Amino acid sequence: MTYLVVMLILVIVAGIAWYVGNTMLRSTNVQTHQRGATIKLASLAGFAILFLVGTFFSSFNQIPAGHVGVVYSFGSIIGQIEEGPQWTRPWSNVRTENIQVQSHKFKKLVCFSSETQEVYVDATLNIRVSPQAIQTLYRNIGPNWFEVIVEPRVPQNFKDETVKYTSVGIAPNREAIRHDVTIRLEKECGPHSIEVTDLLLDNIDFSDPFKQAIEKKQIATQNALEEEQKVVGERHKADQKIEAARGEGGSILVVAEKQAEANSRLAASLTPQLVQYSLVQKLGDKIEVMILPAGQNFILDPNALMKKP
Repeated sequence: MTYLVVMLILVIVAGIAWYVGNTMLRSTNVQTHQRGATIKLASLAGFAILFLVGTFFSSFNQIPAGHVGVVYSFGSIIGQIEEGPQWTRPWSNVRTENIQVQSHKFKKLVCFSSETQEVYVDATLNIRVSPQAIQTLYRNIGPNWFEVIVEPRVPQNFKDETVKYTSVGIAPNREAIRHDVTIRLEKECGPHSIEVTDLLLDNIDFSDPFKQAIEKKQIATQNALEEEQKVVGERHKADQKIEAARGEGGSILVVAEKQAEANSRLAASLTPQLVQYSLVQKLGDKIEVMILPAGQNFILDPNALMKKP
């Protein structure tokens, strides 16, 4: 459209210059006549040069690598051109579209857990458009297809998935969340020939009060575990002492049993004469006279008390 407007203006200007020059040619003045001829020639030459230059630049299009050109004519899409130097009708317009993998960052997507706790998600979405579907995508959606199709669906899908988990269960299930969101985006974008090549879950974060509460809980849990370990240690020491006491008591019992057995055997082997004999053996070597209390039964032969020379 721009080309046609410029060409129309050029034709009008050239026509006016031609008319002025032709009028001046009718003059009887020699100088005026010469000027009129010059103006006519300049109008023709100027129109031809501007027409050729304008047509060349309006028809030539350089499409970058990894892009295609969507060709418009009077507001309607009439086709597309590939990358590299391409020629189109001079009155057509060309809009380039990227068909490479495009990476889009999503920062601080506000989601919720099953307890309605706020969850903040950072994600990276990689997508690309099928080159064969550019015209259809532009006709049905428009050049702003990303803002219409993709951009609103990413946060909504994350919200639908994170709400399935508790706050403490979101981080351990981040891969499941990423997978489910990817599947949903593929189903929603696929009919528009928008391919989801990858979805990366960069970060999951929570509000500061929630993180502080979790930290306090972890500290309390750690302290409780330490106290529990201390209790287990003390119980182990007590068990060791009990076992030691049982062993010591067992040893004493064995000794007592053996002593009792020995005493029992000794008592069974004693006779009065043996007791008296043992008593004498305990006397000093120099005793020659021994006074016994009255009424004592001492039947050893007195000669037994005498020391042999």
